[in-house]
Amino acid sequence: MINELWTAILETTARIIIPVWNDLIALIPFAVALLFLGMLGAIVYMWLRHASDSRTRVPKPLPAGRQPADMHLPGPSLWPFVAPVGLFFMVFGVALGPLDSLVALGLLALGIVVASIGVVGWYIDAGREYVAVEAGGHGSEADSVRPPAWALTPPEGIHLPGPSAWPLLAPVGLLFLASGLIFGAAMFIGGAIMATIASIGWLLDAGRELDDVEQHGHPSAADRDPEKAWPSRLIPVYFFVGAVAILVTIVPWLASLLPGSGA
Repeated sequence: MINELWTAILETTARIIIPVWNDLIALIPFAVALLFLGMLGAIVYMWLRHASDSRTRVPKPLPAGRQPADMHLPGPSLWPFVAPVGLFFMVFGVALGPLDSLVALGLLALGIVVASIGVVGWYIDAGREYVAVEAGGHGSEADSVRPPAWALTPPEGIHLPGPSAWPLLAPVGLLFLASGLIFGAAMFIGGAIMATIASIGWLLDAGRELDDVEQHGHPSAADRDPEKAWPSRLIPVYFFVGAVAILVTIVPWLASLLPGSGA
């Protein structure tokens, strides 16, 4: 009895002193999640504890003044917060380990759904706001007969950058580039090409805008026309590269699912 107890003590001690590192490494994501939740809880606790002390330092809200003519301020939107939450779940799902894990697949799928909802909602809000601005400046009846918002000249001393698709498309190329580290060389090479196209397009837009600012003090109406600013020549090449990268990546996987493939 004493020998068995002593053996159990030695085995327990050995697990602590000489741990199985593979098992411990698999627990790192959960430890990071617990640490994050603990830090978040500590921040909330400290905020609640000192809320009354800090309230006197919070500035009083300023009264809403008259919005300057020809100026547009975007309305509030929840989607810029929702989309990164989905991205967080996607990254955390990949970090958990192999994608055949049910937990990892669940988090990855949840992230894709949440991020897609955030992007679509953001796009719908922006489109609705853009249509309202195009219809009549800030939406008032007096502005309904005015030219489109992009054709109005900004007040002197104010610089408003012209529209460009590349600040949206450049991160998509970086997403393909990062995905290539997981899914293979095709995604990595495609992402590198897409990011290069987006960088060149962005550089061309910025250079054209800089020339206008140097000459007129602000971008001209021609450069602020959304239809003219849309890169109609580079966009097809950009999306073609992305489509080829996705096809080259998923076709071998789809072929392995066919009967008789030997998978």
